Amino acid sequence: LAQNTETHSIAQHETGIDLGRQHRMIDVDKIAPNPYQPRTLFDQAELEQLAESISETGLIQPITVRQFGDKYQLIAGERRWRAHQQLGKLKIEAIVQEANDSEMAVAALAENIDRAALSDYEIGKALRQVESLFPTRTRLAESVGITRQDIYKFYAFDALPAFVLEALDTNPRLIGRAEAEKIKVLITETNGSPESLEALQEAIDLVIKQELDQSKIVEYVRRHLRGEPMRTTPQTIDLTNAEGKKIGSVRHDGRNVIFTVRTGLLSAGKEKTLKNYIEQLINS
Repeated sequence: LAQNTETHSIAQHETGIDLGRQHRMIDVDKIAPNPYQPRTLFDQAELEQLAESISETGLIQPITVRQFGDKYQLIAGERRWRAHQQLGKLKIEAIVQEANDSEMAVAALAENIDRAALSDYEIGKALRQVESLFPTRTRLAESVGITRQDIYKFYAFDALPAFVLEALDTNPRLIGRAEAEKIKVLITETNGSPESLEALQEAIDLVIKQELDQSKIVEYVRRHLRGEPMRTTPQTIDLTNAEGKKIGSVRHDGRNVIFTVRTGLLSAGKEKTLKNYIEQLINS
């Protein structure tokens, strides 16, 4: 709770806009999300921790909203607003201020970038969404505090195949912008051949299973195209006893399934029984 409270007390939620600011208690159900919110997923465990923190210590920093007809739209603070909903609270402390669409977009994006809460994929989608609100990409980059060169790295996600984007929609942190740019170059070099895309699909599946590091995706595809096997990260499953203590493991090294049990846990008779069982299991 202390760590969570500190995190939110120091978080950067202000946008530098200071037009007609009013401090109010407003109805939680009269607030709509920021239409330019770049976050696609909100971790339920983190929301529960934040809700518990707010329940114990109160709201450290008000949310920021703009008037929208007879209701409000969030400028910053969606996690705090969601935590209030989760707690069943009817009112929330808020700063009401004027903001146009570009200011709304910058506030939502800059807040999440500052707090390192967004994945590269989500930032890339958000930049595309708000690009038309700015006269140039340079101005957009300046507004959110990144370089123009970085914007092009974020835009590399646009060139990825549909199956990669679908995987990113489920897990936005699956690959970062550096890997997205490398995959984009690879697709250009191979002209998106069926063989390269098939290998890329295999590599993405291995990354999802945590059997391949994202930094090895392009190398995996290149090796596949050359007909060279590539060793993947072994997958290990712990074996436990009735008390839940680890007594061994089952490890996949890409070619073999390796069972390991601590010395002394199996008598000679039990070893023979285990050997016979495995043979029967394989031959059945």
